[in-house]
Amino acid sequence: MKIKRGILKGKRLILRHYISKDADEFSRLGESNRIIGKIDTKAKALKWIKNSWRDNSRYFGIFLRENDKLIGNIELCHMNWWVDKAGEICILISKAYQRKGYGTESAKILINYCFKKLKFHKIYADTTPDNKAGQKSLEKLGFKLEGRIRDKNFIKGKWVDELDYGLLKEEWK
Repeated sequence: MKIKRGILKGKRLILRHYISKDADEFSRLGESNRIIGKIDTKAKALKWIKNSWRDNSRYFGIFLRENDKLIGNIELCHMNWWVDKAGEICILISKAYQRKGYGTESAKILINYCFKKLKFHKIYADTTPDNKAGQKSLEKLGFKLEGRIRDKNFIKGKWVDELDYGLLKEEWK
């Protein structure tokens, strides 16, 4: 099954795949993300946008409907079509737009797409123990804490645990 390049719409947001004209804004997006944060110039962003469809992930920019302003990134990754029809979502919202419900709204849009159009059985997400807002958002969406992996990620010079969450199709409202 393929995910076509396209647009997913919500009440305040549009999720769409990146295009070349997004490179400037995209290069400024990742101040707090260890992967996107390495893409800090327009040239690096253009290269990343060009190659972003070559792996097992699909990246969507999170844009405000009112002015097409890029405020974040949501990724659908680690997709497994054949065995468990599942994937993981990862969300990054620019600091200026955090705590306004944009992460939750973008997740709802993508979760609906995954369960209704892609016929997924399960969606995964993870966060760090200190990201209380992320945990609250996942739980609000219906995700259940499934486990803790100790010292999973090396972030800002130290090992950090990972909290793993899951959402089954039948649990989705």
